Amino acid sequence: MRATGRTNRAAEARCAVTVALAALVALPASLLTIWGLLHTPAARQVVAAPREDRWHTRSTPLLGGTGIVVGLFVAAGVGLATGLIPASRELGGILGGCAILYLAGLWDDVARLPPLAKIGAQVAASALVLASGVRVEIVSNNVVATTLGVLWLVGMTNAFNLLDNMDGLAATLATIACAFFAIDAYTVHPSHLVALLALAISFACLGFLPYNLRLRRGAAVFMGDSGSQVLGFALAALGLASI
Repeated sequence: MRATGRTNRAAEARCAVTVALAALVALPASLLTIWGLLHTPAARQVVAAPREDRWHTRSTPLLGGTGIVVGLFVAAGVGLATGLIPASRELGGILGGCAILYLAGLWDDVARLPPLAKIGAQVAASALVLASGVRVEIVSNNVVATTLGVLWLVGMTNAFNLLDNMDGLAATLATIACAFFAIDAYTVHPSHLVALLALAISFACLGFLPYNLRLRRGAAVFMGDSGSQVLGFALAALGLASI
């Protein structure tokens, strides 16, 4: 019995390390994607111009969100390809919602999306993740649970969107929050899916931060709405999926 217990714990530890290594690919994927984008014409076209309500004094590319999203999707792809996580409805709902908000955010970064259209995209992403089976567990009434779920997902998406007003702030908070989600997924609420996605977001943000949080220099890139909305939404979805 003891030998079996030790064997199971050893197998679980190896699996946990493997999940972490799969998620780690998000860091170079994010880092290299941003580096590559900064050497394309998009770095001169998709930019945040200086404004009175912003701190930056020069036009700055809004390409960091693409690197973060690429990192997340590459890590998820590695997890699926290696069998560490199954191709589940929950995974499809979370990644599908992130994809909707990335595209809506990128549109907003390029050509300014009307507020109602942004809310519509957020509600659509929320509906997708809730339809996949990720839901609020603290109430039994389906209508109330769905309403709370939409409010939570949309609220967190906009909270991170508004929080992205200082270099490194949103990415650092997302990295820390996702690290705690990963710890929870390894200990209290075991879930390879939550662990991999949480670590992937953390590593993807770490790939973004060297370009955004630089000593004695302004940011070389911002994450834009295409990044901040995805981070807020992903954190809210992980909060529901980890229960």
